[in-house]
Amino acid sequence: MKIDTYKLHRVHLVLPRPIGDSQVRFTDHWLTVLELATNSGLTGLGFELQQGSPTPTLEHLTVQFECSEWPVLRGENRFSAALRMDRPRGGNVGVGAFSLAVETALWDLMAKSLDLPLYKLLGGTDPKVRAYGSTLDFQLDDDEFRLRLEEFQQMGFRAIKIKVGHPDPDWDLRRLNLVHEVFGKDVDLMVDANEAWSPKETIMRTHLYRDSGFEIFWIEDPITRHDYAGYKILTAEIPFTRINTGEYVDFTGKRHLLENGAADVLNLSGSIGATRAAACLAGDFGIPVSIGNTILELGVHLAASLPECLYLEFSDLPWNRLAKQPVRFEDGWAIAPDRPGHGIELDRDALTEFSQPS
Repeated sequence: MKIDTYKLHRVHLVLPRPIGDSQVRFTDHWLTVLELATNSGLTGLGFELQQGSPTPTLEHLTVQFECSEWPVLRGENRFSAALRMDRPRGGNVGVGAFSLAVETALWDLMAKSLDLPLYKLLGGTDPKVRAYGSTLDFQLDDDEFRLRLEEFQQMGFRAIKIKVGHPDPDWDLRRLNLVHEVFGKDVDLMVDANEAWSPKETIMRTHLYRDSGFEIFWIEDPITRHDYAGYKILTAEIPFTRINTGEYVDFTGKRHLLENGAADVLNLSGSIGATRAAACLAGDFGIPVSIGNTILELGVHLAASLPECLYLEFSDLPWNRLAKQPVRFEDGWAIAPDRPGHGIELDRDALTEFSQPS
């Protein structure tokens, strides 16, 4: 079974509400959708996301793919292509424009060829994973924020992550109080500051939250991503909540966090291969992991295959409109599809509606 054809789609999704944090604001998502087909009739799907600014036109994406990816993939066996290991050195350091889409499509093909759901191919046995609702709310006013909370409550979530990091601590406290008003206190409440603070400010804020009656399950990315010494201070000085970080650093950065005792939860997302390698490394240090937002919620397969995954993030984003059967979320659980591969089949009508070649 060899890869013999491909097709690219350029997709534009206008978000129903602005999303963002203390640093950024987005109103659009641009997706590159890749279909890799084999000579036996199987097709693997992969996706690449660009937030905010448009991707190149479909014509330019195709030229780039033909130059950088297709010469390696054409005629390739899908097993060897998915499992190949690279050693980034010198001029090949960096991430290609299609690396995630290609890898996802290859794993989808491999699982389909074995007639296995991807989470089972990756070693998982239970398709259910604990999930939290992620409001991405920093750009919303209080009324809009409350509506988002109520939507997640109606979906059955019992864990919520909200944005903090406002210059005014009272703003943070007001938002935390709104969570308690909607959910009560029987909720796993996470906060994400998106690198807004210094280590000392983080310590001050976490004590303020606790003294104000808010038990925080974890605080995510409170300081700049490469401040490994600062994160080590936080894990030592804040015993009453978990420090979650790692999403914004590469594998080397994740290793530095673990070696320095600088994370209580290692946050992972993106590449299947790199995520599993980082999760194995975290296991050596006795550190659990979490899975952040992944396109079309495909991280559910990774989460279901990892032995120490605390939570999977769910932000209810419009990319799920591209799927005939999106990943299901029920009563605070994400459920990996039991269909072969990653289980996402494109809704062709939706794809036509949101495609924007130029």
